[in-house]
Amino acid sequence: MAVHREHCAGPAARLELRFIGPDPGFAVVFLQGEFDIETVPEIDRFLRRSFGPFFFKRHIGLDLHGVTLIDSAFVGFVVDLARQLRSERQELILARPVGQARRVLALVGLPNLIPVYDSLEEAAEAVARGSLPIIPPAFVMTPGTSVAARSSLAKIGDRHVSQGGRKRVKVSPLRG
Repeated sequence: MAVHREHCAGPAARLELRFIGPDPGFAVVFLQGEFDIETVPEIDRFLRRSFGPFFFKRHIGLDLHGVTLIDSAFVGFVVDLARQLRSERQELILARPVGQARRVLALVGLPNLIPVYDSLEEAAEAVARGSLPIIPPAFVMTPGTSVAARSSLAKIGDRHVSQGGRKRVKVSPLRG
């Protein structure tokens, strides 16, 4: 992987662009640090500076392994970027989310809309296959969670819960 471009998005965030695979390669932006309402616009500026105004005419990956914080501004940006890319039959792929970033992605349901992979190799292979749109793979909130642990969480979700002694509400199982 050759480094193509780097950018500092303030004291708490950094971006780096690399290409994976054969020419022209799968463009992956490696994000490090905190991405909130102040730093998220830097991702857009970085993409436009790196590829020009039509950056959404290629597949783009965001590597989240170095991200320590994301907020609703980041989630909104990712959804908008995915929409722009899909309108051009391109795909946004998220890779290697950890910690708080992984929890936020799971809580807002983003892996149901945008493919999230636990490795860059898996993401690059999905792009290389070329079947678009990519159907998001199964996503587990905590990587390495066993099937037994997930099924016990699902059993908890199948129980009926009484609220105030009047209503019975079925709690839906966790998906994973």
